[in-house]
Amino acid sequence: MNDAQMHALAERHGTPLHLLDLDRIRARFGALRAAFPDAEFRYAVKANPSTALLALVAASGAGAETITEGELARAVRAGIPGERLLIGGPGQGPELRRRARDAGAALASLDSEDQWRAWRGDGPGRTRFLIRVNPGFDPGTHPHLATGAADSKFGLPPGRAAALAAEVAADGVLDGFHVHAGSMLADASTHPRILDLLAPLFDRFDGARTVDLGGGFAPDADLAPFAAAVLPFVRSRGLRLILEPGRWPTADAGRLLTRVLARKEGATVHWICDAGMAQLARPALYGAEHPIRVVPVPGRPPAPVARGEVQGPLCENADRLGRDRTLAAGVGDLLEVGQVGAYGTSMESNYASSLRPAEVTIEHGAPHLARRAETVDDLWRHDVGPD
Repeated sequence: MNDAQMHALAERHGTPLHLLDLDRIRARFGALRAAFPDAEFRYAVKANPSTALLALVAASGAGAETITEGELARAVRAGIPGERLLIGGPGQGPELRRRARDAGAALASLDSEDQWRAWRGDGPGRTRFLIRVNPGFDPGTHPHLATGAADSKFGLPPGRAAALAAEVAADGVLDGFHVHAGSMLADASTHPRILDLLAPLFDRFDGARTVDLGGGFAPDADLAPFAAAVLPFVRSRGLRLILEPGRWPTADAGRLLTRVLARKEGATVHWICDAGMAQLARPALYGAEHPIRVVPVPGRPPAPVARGEVQGPLCENADRLGRDRTLAAGVGDLLEVGQVGAYGTSMESNYASSLRPAEVTIEHGAPHLARRAETVDDLWRHDVGPD
């Protein structure tokens, strides 16, 4: 999409505005299949729950990994069949379990002994189970993303995982083991350690036929080293490999358009924009860095170049899109924030009664309105007034 098209969409739909390139996502799924030809994919819906994206996932033959009843309902509505549904997360409540059984979800990842007791108490169903193992080491990412650290809430240490696997196997529904070391992994250095940890578990449980290694690949990560680390293990044991990509296929496909409302000069320049943490939480939550540029207008001279902070409109110091940026931006200029296809729209909020913006998908070069912008009436649509 060129600059003129972005300006036209911003004028038509207003800002802030989310753009999502479905062609880019389709190509990235193709690259995943090329790197891991033996794998089955369960797209991590939490990365981006766009209806159009989930329809693409369904049509591609991939499945979905869901952690809430809302995500599961979205996946089913998109046409993803039960045999391609995987239920994850540390908190699988009764409504999620009921929906999973109704949908015929093939797999669930057990995060704790109590989770297994709850599933077992529901009575027999078609779901089989993976045991989530906590590998107990920091994969060198942000602390909020280090799901495999020993003190994280996810999974069980190997000894307890083996004990739970024995219970599940005794009921004839053990399918394998699951490890997700963390997110934003730039290299494959953690994966040999994970496989060394899993090997004794697969040696012990002959009926365990699936290894789920989650996702977590950083958007710019080279997949070849990950494949080189994983595929020999899987092939030598005749295992079924499941991966749960979320960020890798979607991050680069998303952009957030925002306008500069004010340029405040001082010791540092502050560009105050109409988008901030309510539309993109990652900079505030993780200190995430997103590429930001001015979308130029042909024939219009740029504003003076300065170095400063790209800020949101809310009364929070954390309400920013970028720090220490060099931009030629002035009031009214359109900015493009990149790599927001993952954990952009999925983390939006109505904080400060902010209105969630429209989303436009791009497919075969053509834009389509995928979600309308909220109006103020939407803010109280679910309120129940006094009798």
